[in-house]
Amino acid sequence: MSAVLEGRALSKRYRGGDGSFALQDVDVDVQPGEIVAIVGRNGAGKSTLLKLACGVTTPTTGTLHRAQRVAPLIEVGAGFHAELSGRENVGVNARLLGMSGRQVKRRFDEIVEFAGLGHVIDRPVKEYSSGMYMRLGFAVAVHTDPELLLVDEVLAVGDLPFQVKCLDRIREMRDGGVGILFVSHNLAAVADIAARCLLLEGGRLECAGQPNEVIAAYHKALERPAPSSGGVVDVDRGSPGLSLLDVALVSPLTDETPVVWQPSERAELRLRLRADVDVASMMLGFQVNSELVGICQRWHPPSSAVGPMRKGDVVELRLALTLALAAGGYSIDVAAATADFSRTLLNKPSAVSFAVAARSSSRGPIDLDPALTVIAVQPVPLPS
Repeated sequence: MSAVLEGRALSKRYRGGDGSFALQDVDVDVQPGEIVAIVGRNGAGKSTLLKLACGVTTPTTGTLHRAQRVAPLIEVGAGFHAELSGRENVGVNARLLGMSGRQVKRRFDEIVEFAGLGHVIDRPVKEYSSGMYMRLGFAVAVHTDPELLLVDEVLAVGDLPFQVKCLDRIREMRDGGVGILFVSHNLAAVADIAARCLLLEGGRLECAGQPNEVIAAYHKALERPAPSSGGVVDVDRGSPGLSLLDVALVSPLTDETPVVWQPSERAELRLRLRADVDVASMMLGFQVNSELVGICQRWHPPSSAVGPMRKGDVVELRLALTLALAAGGYSIDVAAATADFSRTLLNKPSAVSFAVAARSSSRGPIDLDPALTVIAVQPVPLPS
């Protein structure tokens, strides 16, 4: 099979002309009927790569070949006009994506039904919520019969049932021979639907391979400071009152720091803090965040948990917790303030990142560790 997208040594220089690149020497190819995912932190070059793939911008250097029929879901509804109705915008947007007037008329009802917006289709889209706007844009794009579909984090504004519907539709398109380049911070979705995965870091291709392997490498990369566009590493300059010397999520059974954890596994967040000023008392805060659903839990232990500290003192802390979480990527924020909250002593978002593996035949945002026990089967008496 010939690739529907093939890019070799793609580089894109920043517009500022300072000599730095948003993307440098990245190779990517997508075969018909294949989903290739791209992961990486903000600013890694993911959206730049998609813009090159769909022709919004051209590479500074490198060669690029793409399919003729491309449906970009980079900025859903980018061609919508706020004053026009949903019905009128479907026609305009579908024509911009290459559909003929006859095709639009034939598939209009399918588009509206998929979006679930029949009740507002004749109202101006300026009255739509962001979720409604996204649903209509996605519905148009996936009904244009593309050879290559480009998806960039557009499912984040949809509700969960519609996200499931969209992912099912993407699988149908894959099974129909459409090549798909998929960018998302939803690592559970990446692991679920992608055949291959690329990790971008600082505009360069860090690694490529099976999704679970690349996701593990991504979480390792998150433990390092982000490289800037010029290759200079940002330095953590500490905090106004406390410095976070060490932090790790450790298995209390093995003392290891797995990148991918099993659901409902016990873990310990181990950290060491150094006082850079005299601290009479403090209030600690911890927050577990999911890339899929946002905040999972925020917790503040009593302010007496850590006693007075003099400048230079170091304290070691261990926070035990159960990872009763569904498959996906997570991070833990660590913060501290004086007991009266008059001064912030430490603020460390995403102090540690980790992933949770999927439990077979299980779905949902949390893991309840369910166990089914069959007590007895009551036989039904046979008729005499």
